[in-house]
Amino acid sequence: MTGGAKPDGVVVLGAGGFGREVAQYAEETWGAGVVRGFLDDRYSTGADLGAEAPVLGGTDLIECGADYLVAIGNARARARLAAVVAARGGRLVTLCHPAAHVAPTARLGAGCVLCPFAFVGAGAWVGENVVLNTYASVAHDAVVGRDCVFSPYATVNGEVVLGAAVFLGTRATVTPRHEVGAGAALSAGAVAFHDIAAGTVVAGNPAAVRRD
Repeated sequence: MTGGAKPDGVVVLGAGGFGREVAQYAEETWGAGVVRGFLDDRYSTGADLGAEAPVLGGTDLIECGADYLVAIGNARARARLAAVVAARGGRLVTLCHPAAHVAPTARLGAGCVLCPFAFVGAGAWVGENVVLNTYASVAHDAVVGRDCVFSPYATVNGEVVLGAAVFLGTRATVTPRHEVGAGAALSAGAVAFHDIAAGTVVAGNPAAVRRD
């Protein structure tokens, strides 16, 4: 898979550092000028963020018929924005950078963002509005619920199942055939050798529930 269907123009939701990276990846994938601008409640209209595209305003401007990329690294915030886009009749487009690899037998939901060198293996299923940052990987036959966030180098191995809105920090790993419940989070470098309950935060190698 290369690119995803090319939109006539796309608006990036989130103008922070990751948002500017996603805008760059969109232009590398679909061509210069495809990004119309950013919507972000934290910045004033026209704010100079060092990006070529402008800040158009806040998320209250999400509208029917427009195409959007969610560029937020917080899983719950991604879910909220995706719901707003759907409620207002907008469309989430899928961005698959040319340097990413998606197996022919893998499936991606709408609104996924695959950054350079992301990997999705044979038979894997990735739900809607998932982000795979640089070098993140989903191995063969894994199932990833919607709104999940993979930080750089995060990995789920073969036949892993992630619930919705799971967050994986940088280099977090889930070993084969384990399940991670919805809303759970693995801190950077955590390695899960067992199932992780929904809503829990784990850290370390082996991963253990954080008590702080």
